[in-house]
Amino acid sequence: MTSLDFAGLIFFLLVFFGYQRIAKMVGRGKNVNALMHQTRRIWMQRLMERPDRIVDAALTGHTVNSMSFFCSATILVVAGLLGVLGKAGDAQQVLGAWTFVTHSSATIFQLKLIGLIAIFVYGFFRFTWALRQYNYCCALIGAAPLARNDYPHRLELADQMAIVYTSALTAFGGGIRCYYFGLAWIAWLIDPVAFIAAILGILIVLLRRQVYSHSHQAIRRFVELNPPEDLAPQEPMRDERN
Repeated sequence: MTSLDFAGLIFFLLVFFGYQRIAKMVGRGKNVNALMHQTRRIWMQRLMERPDRIVDAALTGHTVNSMSFFCSATILVVAGLLGVLGKAGDAQQVLGAWTFVTHSSATIFQLKLIGLIAIFVYGFFRFTWALRQYNYCCALIGAAPLARNDYPHRLELADQMAIVYTSALTAFGGGIRCYYFGLAWIAWLIDPVAFIAAILGILIVLLRRQVYSHSHQAIRRFVELNPPEDLAPQEPMRDERN
């Protein structure tokens, strides 16, 4: 491995594990994830007022199906990469036939494949942790008290439900990002310069969606026009790496 390979690897690790902090700094605390947490607070506050919560149950169930799909798909990706690792010599010969691919030793090529597998294994754990937390959220929704305006802790309960909901979707988003950064890692099989360029390109795309997209503007305006009821907003707890 050259010094450029090491620089690309360090850059990848910093961006991959520090993305949430980067997005928070760039968006000044008003990125899509932060705004969606406020939106979920509004949702849970409305849920506490509704006597019939069929719509809320349907929306929750739809997201559970999406998480289950990605859990299964990630396992298939890991299985396919393990198959490629077993035929690493053949795969290296195929890539080596391309003129724009930087040649490397068989050991380095195998280590890069193992790193790619590790990314998707990490994504699988993120998806399964998101699914578990979503089940917790379903239990909280089902145990929510009946709609009564005189219930003293209505807003606080809604905030706690929103925190669990946001924590689940934060883990889900972490799993989705494994697919994005997995593509950048594949570029490392070609060339370390392509690896660094791919990391930077994916980071720009993700940050643009978080801070400068039309969806961000619409969600931000929605929260401004329809703010949560007065209660000290609570930040979601630091996501556990399970």
